[in-house]
Amino acid sequence: MDLIDYARTTRLRHLPLLFLLALLVEPHPLHAQESAVGSIEGQVRVLIDGESPEGLEVALTTTGDRTLVNRAGHFRFADVPAGEHALQLRYKGVELGDRPLDVRAGEATTVVLRPGDAAARTAGQAQDERPPSDLDRLLALLVERGVLTQAEVDAIRAEAAAERAAARVELGGERIAYEPTLPIRDDDVAVQVLPFGVETWDGQSRFRIRGRLQLDGEYASWGDDIENVARQGNEFPTYGLFLRRVRLGAAGIMRQHFEWQVEADFSENEVDLANVYVAWLAPNGRLAAGHFKEPFGMEYATSSRYISFIERSAASDAYKVNREMGIMYETLYPNWYMGLNLATGGVERDRDLRKGWAATGRLSVAPYLEGSDFVHLGAGASHRRNSYNYDDEEWTELRLRTREGVRAIDARLIGRDDLVAVEQFTRMNAEFAAGFGPWWVQGEYLQVNIDLDREALDAELGGNATDLDSLTQKGFYVQSGFFLTGESRNYRAFSGDFGPQFPLRNVSRRTGGLGAFEVLARYSQANSLEHTRVGRGQKMDHYTLGLNWYLTPEIVFKSNLMYLEGERDEFVDDAIVFGARIQLIF
Repeated sequence: MDLIDYARTTRLRHLPLLFLLALLVEPHPLHAQESAVGSIEGQVRVLIDGESPEGLEVALTTTGDRTLVNRAGHFRFADVPAGEHALQLRYKGVELGDRPLDVRAGEATTVVLRPGDAAARTAGQAQDERPPSDLDRLLALLVERGVLTQAEVDAIRAEAAAERAAARVELGGERIAYEPTLPIRDDDVAVQVLPFGVETWDGQSRFRIRGRLQLDGEYASWGDDIENVARQGNEFPTYGLFLRRVRLGAAGIMRQHFEWQVEADFSENEVDLANVYVAWLAPNGRLAAGHFKEPFGMEYATSSRYISFIERSAASDAYKVNREMGIMYETLYPNWYMGLNLATGGVERDRDLRKGWAATGRLSVAPYLEGSDFVHLGAGASHRRNSYNYDDEEWTELRLRTREGVRAIDARLIGRDDLVAVEQFTRMNAEFAAGFGPWWVQGEYLQVNIDLDREALDAELGGNATDLDSLTQKGFYVQSGFFLTGESRNYRAFSGDFGPQFPLRNVSRRTGGLGAFEVLARYSQANSLEHTRVGRGQKMDHYTLGLNWYLTPEIVFKSNLMYLEGERDEFVDDAIVFGARIQLIF
């Protein structure tokens, strides 16, 4: 069965482009020396999960070697024995077809997977030669039908070249290209509408527009004493409507080896930078520099677009790391993930502030991975030296906070008061997840050990300061879900997180599809009773039932019914909260 036949029978509806691939294999000598081995260089031009080719597995069935395609669509096999081999494409354990190829000693075989290129290639055309453009084909057709002569075509091309040359200006005796005046070049590109993206003909460069809109609504029934638990000072509202996230950005690949992303969040009528970075892509990993998440925690590593509940669990939200400026290396292997990060602080600058630093690492492995079934184990740690303000002569306050499970009312039931005189602190976590068919389960334990500057604490709080020289805040969650319509959760072992969810049948009047339905349950606890100020510690037990309706991969409706019990000092009370979210991603 070839890829086209497989495309007619497969149920992986979210990989339509993959089944149009025409595998073109041509040997290209890259080395003159003779040896008993060669290599394979590959380029895949297709988006997996609507984002990038990352996650597609390529295997050499003759040697048993396998690798993953990186975000630029590139893969490589080194030291391949000379001779005949078979290249196999796989995604989540599903075989997408086999193709033979011949590896020559001392040479590299280039493999390009590109939809629709076979018809555009002429006999003898080099693998890396640009295929004819639509303009080339039109001019050739006009010559063939006698509308134009070849001389007239050459004159048209010469005139266009002259116009491009005229767009250059003289400055300082040197000829330079003044970018705003240059005409747009007539490149052959592939354009994808959903999600919107543009890619060069050879797959070496691309960019796409990305964004998300999350609109949350909330209704709550508060206990009589809950405002004292949260140190609110007045009664909480009973309902609210809130734009939780409004993000717009662009991401892309440049010349195959470089990745970039720029994204901003416009919620609450403010502009905050989210991911802003550039990365170098290696065959089995990437090295990034900029502003991004530190690698810590499975639920935090999973994008807010793909978490199961409206908000992350109370423990994950309270004790999470943040987006910081720094450098990070992440691996790319089929069954495990490692991320290492060195970071300073946020994007703001302050000459009176000595910024802190952090070293963070996360390791996860999938000891069992068969198709969509999986078992996941992981752990992480992050040590941060706190920032110090020379002007105020004090340590930066540490915020470890979470709310009631929705942000529309913003009841700060954990971390209402920030921690002061914190010299350094260490986060640790352990994580577990598993999925079998439509059922999945996930859990984490998180702990933060906080070292205090005793002298600074006494000077700032006096008699209100805790007697402890160090604090421990900790929490955990256990959550589970079941797809009533037969889908499986999209686990990604190569990054140790979850990706977008694809209904088996999108909502459609034409086909009668109803989308995907998922039922959920979660219990989480966050214990922050140890605090720098006496009487300010808080604790919360949080229970949630949920129902998700995935109309399409881009549009999701979530509803959560929550019960919580909060505690602070002598105050204890509870609340019932209902939250709903409509989410659009593009």
